[in-house]
Amino acid sequence: MQVYSVKEISDYIQNTLKKDPILSNVWVEGEISNFNKNISGHVYFRLKDEKALISCMIFKTMSLAKTINLKDGDKVQLRGSITTYQGSSTYQLLVKECKKSGTGDLFQKYLELKEKLEKEGYFSELTKKSITKYPKSIGVITSSTGAAVNDICRTIKRRYPICDILIYHCVVQGEQSAQSIIEGIKYMDEQNLDTMIVGRGGGSFEDLNSYNDENLLKTIYNAKTPIISAVGHENDFMLSDFVADLRASTPTAAAELATADFGELKIYLQESYAKINRILSRRFEDENQELEYYGKQLEFLGPKNIIKEHVDNLQKLKENLKKAYKKNLVDKYNQELNIYHKLNLLKPDKLLSMEIDKLNKIRITMIKSLISNISYKELILDSYKNNLLHLNPSTILEKGYAKVLKDDKNISSVDDVKKNDNIILIMKDGKLDTLVQNKEKFNE
Repeated sequence: MQVYSVKEISDYIQNTLKKDPILSNVWVEGEISNFNKNISGHVYFRLKDEKALISCMIFKTMSLAKTINLKDGDKVQLRGSITTYQGSSTYQLLVKECKKSGTGDLFQKYLELKEKLEKEGYFSELTKKSITKYPKSIGVITSSTGAAVNDICRTIKRRYPICDILIYHCVVQGEQSAQSIIEGIKYMDEQNLDTMIVGRGGGSFEDLNSYNDENLLKTIYNAKTPIISAVGHENDFMLSDFVADLRASTPTAAAELATADFGELKIYLQESYAKINRILSRRFEDENQELEYYGKQLEFLGPKNIIKEHVDNLQKLKENLKKAYKKNLVDKYNQELNIYHKLNLLKPDKLLSMEIDKLNKIRITMIKSLISNISYKELILDSYKNNLLHLNPSTILEKGYAKVLKDDKNISSVDDVKKNDNIILIMKDGKLDTLVQNKEKFNE
């Protein structure tokens, strides 16, 4: 008996598929599901019909990977070869050509039912019930073996641990799933719950299609208890999301929407308690101040205080009368003294003396002005004198300079004389007759 390794069997299957004349170049028709252009450049999706599905892929090196543009629900015809992936021994269709042939039957039914229910008002915001912010109990209708129920329970216990959780196990995938979910909703709706969460974890469109069942959608719509729909992931939109009172992107998000954060609630209650204390303290303080005010008013309005107030007022009037009498005497004295001074000023000898003083002041001012003007003129003359001395040719000759003449004309450049020319040098105390033996011009 010959025993083969797993890799040998996998290689044998792969070689068999490559040699098969049909499977190496086959056309397949079906509906697109879970279409995804990966960041690596490869394209992955599923091709399905009512009874089966097959994984498909297009490598990034193939020209089709750059041009293909499909969406879930498209009906297509694909040409390619059946290959296997040895790592998991699964088979797939390596797509080489694609032709669109319309919209898939499953997705088309989804669109038709969505349009119908929207027209009948099942999606209207006016009929949606509000979600209780602080629930006492929450019902969860999902599979008790899936990850979704664990995510929901863990999130509720973390955020709002005082809430009771009731779980109804139901089938969430397959032909019997819609009826199973309906029975769960009807049962939970009679348990006097605050909120129900209906949902499951992610999957393909056909996996989640139970939540597009018309009878299930009408059951959700007619339920007395507010329902949160939490089916699949962020990008999955089942019709239950539109009919339910609130849609959550994931089961975990549904648990968050169904409960308040206990930590935040605790902080809110602490802040509210502190605020109430501040208000009461301020109120007591205001009341105390008001009592003190009325106490002082009673004390102030007593007979003893009234008599004392009148005595004080009489004393003030007496003092004011004395001050007024004294001020009147001082004013009369000042008036008479002012009249006396005015009469003194009107005497002729006084007036003459005042005019003589004015004239003396004017004479002194004029003399000072004249002296100042003369001094200023002297300064100007000294300045002119100094300027003339600096400009006098004799002053320049005193410093050792000489005046050069040729034929009684001033010479200022060596260019004006030649060798053997007779020139005259005028000095400060005489002149010199000289003969030019040589000349040299300085470079400028």
